[in-house]
Amino acid sequence: MERIRNLMPQDLTSQALSFDPVLPWEGQEEAVTRREDGSIHLRIKAPLAKRVAFVIGEKEYDCVRDGQGVWGLRFPYRFGFHFVQLVIDGAEVLTPLLPIGYGYSRPYNFVSLEREGEDFYRLKEVPHGSVRREYYYSAVTDTWESCLVYTPPEYEEEAEREYPVLYLQHGHGENEVGWITAGRVNFIMDNLLAEHRAVPFLIVMNNGMVQTENPQGKRMVDYQLFGSRLIRDVIPFIEQRFRVKKDKINRAMAGLSMGSIQTCLTGFCHPDYFAWLGVFSGFMHDFIQGSELDMVQRENSTNEHLALLEDKERFHREFRLLFRAIGEEDPFLNHFYQDDALCRDKGIRHIRKTYGGGHDWNVWRYCIYDFAQYLFR
Repeated sequence: MERIRNLMPQDLTSQALSFDPVLPWEGQEEAVTRREDGSIHLRIKAPLAKRVAFVIGEKEYDCVRDGQGVWGLRFPYRFGFHFVQLVIDGAEVLTPLLPIGYGYSRPYNFVSLEREGEDFYRLKEVPHGSVRREYYYSAVTDTWESCLVYTPPEYEEEAEREYPVLYLQHGHGENEVGWITAGRVNFIMDNLLAEHRAVPFLIVMNNGMVQTENPQGKRMVDYQLFGSRLIRDVIPFIEQRFRVKKDKINRAMAGLSMGSIQTCLTGFCHPDYFAWLGVFSGFMHDFIQGSELDMVQRENSTNEHLALLEDKERFHREFRLLFRAIGEEDPFLNHFYQDDALCRDKGIRHIRKTYGGGHDWNVWRYCIYDFAQYLFR
């Protein structure tokens, strides 16, 4: 006998178009259920389908059909945030019965399950900051761009106060909404501030998958354009529109995966702009350039941005903090170890952390939780 309960708490599954979980309409099923043995199951009613599957963590799992045309799958995880792709008769589709975020370079369903004792990213009864979407014209891309900005709870109340700012980036295939919809960074900051474990600062989240055109007029992504756009367009816009401090000691930059490479490319090449750098899952070498992820046909990177590490005294003068972190089951650990050796050989002081988990938001939430507590002190 299957017992159905609400496994989609609002604060973990809220999305752009719906804070409340979507109610199944007549004839449809709850998308996520828990059975008496504690196992989690995904369910979708598709009586005319010949095959239904879910792609979870880049692995495809076939569903089993019952006599009422409901397809079911035992979910391979019991807690945490996980992107899932529904596949019906070979077609990749979104289901409105699961929340929708953005991953793998497109809108994507996800499942977010509670983990007992893990509540640092939950919506709590504390003062809350605001998240607003802003639009600015970019001289680098010659088009309109968008960013999300988190302001701490007291920002609206203390009208004369200026704040430090963190420029926070997502990974490859994501965009500016990821740190809110998946990372819950606004709730993480609200809770840290309520516990007096962090100082108040703004967080600016931009789309690092910078779109441009190749010589043939085809749209493509050039991730290396982001640093120029940040320096030339984003920072001046934020400093004109928001009450933020305008010196390097009050600016930080961090990012996950591709965003970590962008952080190093930008931060090491512009040490006059930032004093705090966060590298989450977590790379100093640019191994994207020249790889299959690089849509611009370039040779492998010579990593010229790492030249700053040759002078450790200057590096330590320029940066108050270099924070590096990764999941212990991350498939890119070898790149992280390569950077370990670089820091050791060059004598670069930094904070290094590892967490249980892979290359996913369950790790990155911990990264920002820890990093935020060091900033601007």
